[in-house]
Amino acid sequence: MTEFDSKIDHRPPDSGSATSPSPGSFAPDKRVVEGNGPPLAVETRWLLQQRLRAALLVLVVGFGLFFVRSLLLHTFEWIIALFHGMMLGLLILSLGALSGRWKPTLRQLRTFEIALFATITVFIMATQYVRMLRGESEDNPMQVLAAVKISVLWMLSMILTYAIFIPNDWRRAAKVIVPMALAPVAVPWILGSAHPELYKVAVRAVSLEQASVHTLFLFLSAFTAIYGTHTINTLRTEAYQARLVNQYHLRQRLGGGGMGDVFLAEHQLLKRPCAIKLIRPEHLGNSYAMARFEREVRATARLSHWNTIEIYDYGRNDDGAFYYVMEYLPGLGLDVLVQRFGPLPPARVIYLLRQACDALHEAHESGLIHRDIKPANLFAAYRGGHHDVTKLLDFGLVKTLRAEDSIQLTQEGAVYGSPLYVAPEQVLHSHPLDRRTDIYSLGAVAYFLLTGRPPFMGDKPMAVMIAHTRDPVVPPTEIKPEIPADLGRVVLRCLAKSPDERYPDAQSLAQALDACADASNWSPQHAAEWWRTHGGVPPPPPPKDDSLRERRREPASALQSAEGPRWL
Repeated sequence: MTEFDSKIDHRPPDSGSATSPSPGSFAPDKRVVEGNGPPLAVETRWLLQQRLRAALLVLVVGFGLFFVRSLLLHTFEWIIALFHGMMLGLLILSLGALSGRWKPTLRQLRTFEIALFATITVFIMATQYVRMLRGESEDNPMQVLAAVKISVLWMLSMILTYAIFIPNDWRRAAKVIVPMALAPVAVPWILGSAHPELYKVAVRAVSLEQASVHTLFLFLSAFTAIYGTHTINTLRTEAYQARLVNQYHLRQRLGGGGMGDVFLAEHQLLKRPCAIKLIRPEHLGNSYAMARFEREVRATARLSHWNTIEIYDYGRNDDGAFYYVMEYLPGLGLDVLVQRFGPLPPARVIYLLRQACDALHEAHESGLIHRDIKPANLFAAYRGGHHDVTKLLDFGLVKTLRAEDSIQLTQEGAVYGSPLYVAPEQVLHSHPLDRRTDIYSLGAVAYFLLTGRPPFMGDKPMAVMIAHTRDPVVPPTEIKPEIPADLGRVVLRCLAKSPDERYPDAQSLAQALDACADASNWSPQHAAEWWRTHGGVPPPPPPKDDSLRERRREPASALQSAEGPRWL
C-alpha cells in the first residue's frame, strides 16, 4: 500500500522461515506469514530470544570484568577461579549460540532460560560454600560474613537481570526468582548440617540484625521483581490486544490520509499478510465520511481484475470502528519510483499503463469512475512471481454511473481529485464525468512518468486546476526529446481538453499503447532484471515498539503544502 524504505523484520523476525522465497526476491517475507502456536506466543518467542541475548551480553561483561579484576588482584582461590572461568566460558558460548543461526522454539528458549539462571545460581551457591568453608577452617568470622554478603549481592544482581530482561507472567517468574532469592539463605543451613563447627563461626560472624537485613533485601528484591514482571507482562498483553482488529493483528502503521490509517497486519488463523485501513475515530460520527468509506470498499470489492487491489474483508471492530482488509503489496508507488530513479523508460511506461488500462476497463464496465488517478494510486508491485505488476489503488473518490447504486456524496460545485492530475470537466463541471475523465488523469500520469513532472505546475492548487482547463500542454517530447513521437501523441490525445477528443475508453487507449514502437521493449524479464539490479523491492520497515512511520510525501511540486499527501 505504500513505499517501503528500509528492510523489515516486520514483526518479530524469526517467527518462521528466516529467508525469502529466493535470493534477491521481494515477495512478502515469509516471516510475516509463518509460525506455529498462538500469535502472542510467537511474539513472546521472538522477544525472549532478543532479551536472552541482551541478558547474556550483560552477564558476559559483568562476569568478565570480575574475572579480570580477581586475576589482577590475585584474590581468587584456584577452585573459585576454575568455577568462574567455566561460568564465563559457558556464558560466551551461550551468547554465540543465540547470536548465530540457531532458531529455537519457545519451549527450547524457556528450557535454555531455566538452565542458564539455574547454572548461575548453582555457581553462586558453590562459591559461597567454598568461601564459607575456608572461613570456618581458618576460624575467620569476617571471611564467613564476606562470603554471605558477596553471595547476596550476586544474587540480587541476577534477580534484577532476570526481571528486567526475561518476558514472563508472574507465576512463572516466581518459580524462578524465589529459588534464586532463597539460595544465599539455604547455603548456611546446608553447611551447618554438614559441618556443625561452622555454625559456631557463623554465629560469631552473622548477627541477627545482619541476617534479617540480608533476608529482607532478598525478599524485597524478589517481590519487586515478580510484581514488576507482572506489570510489564500485563502492559504487553494489553498492547497486543489493542493491536487486534477482530481476527487481524496490527503489526505496523504504514501510513494515513484524510479519513483512515493503513496498517500492515496478519490474519490470526491463516497467517496471511494483509493491509488494513481503519477509519479514524473522529470520523465515526460523520455520516458523510462513513458513507464514503463504505462506498470505497464496496466499489473495490465488486472488482476482481488482477491489476486492481484486492479486498479480503470488511467489518466493524469491537469499539465500533470501521475497517477493510486489502492484499499486502510489496513494491513502490509510481510516484516514488520516479522520485527515486527519475523518469521511466518509455517502454516501461507503456508496460505499466497498459495494465492500468485493463484495471480501469473492468471498473468502467462495472459502472465505476475512479476520479483520482494519480501516480500515488498506481503501484508497481511484486505479485505471483511477477515484477512491475500494476495495481490500481484507492477508490475513495469513486463515482458510480448506475442510478440504482448511486449514493449522493458529491457536494454541488465541489472539485474532487488531485489538482495535478484532475480532468478539466472535474473543475468546470462542463460535462458529466465518465470513463474519459479517468483517461485524462491516466494521460497526466503518463506525462509524469515520462518527464518527471506533471503536465501543469503552479504555486496554488486552483491555478493548476485552471491551467488544466485553459492552457495548452507542452508536448512531452519537447521536455524529453528521447520520448518516441508515437507515445507522445498518445499522451497528448489523453490530455485533450474536450472529452470527445480523447480515447473513448480504456481499451482504446490500451490498443494505442500496444501500437507504439516501444511496446515490446519491456517484458516481465526486463522488469525482473531491473528490480534485481536495484536491490529488489524492500520489505516493510521494522516495527520499533510499533512506532509510527513518517508519512510519504506526494511528488515534488509546489502543491505539496497546499494539497498534502493522501493515503489509501
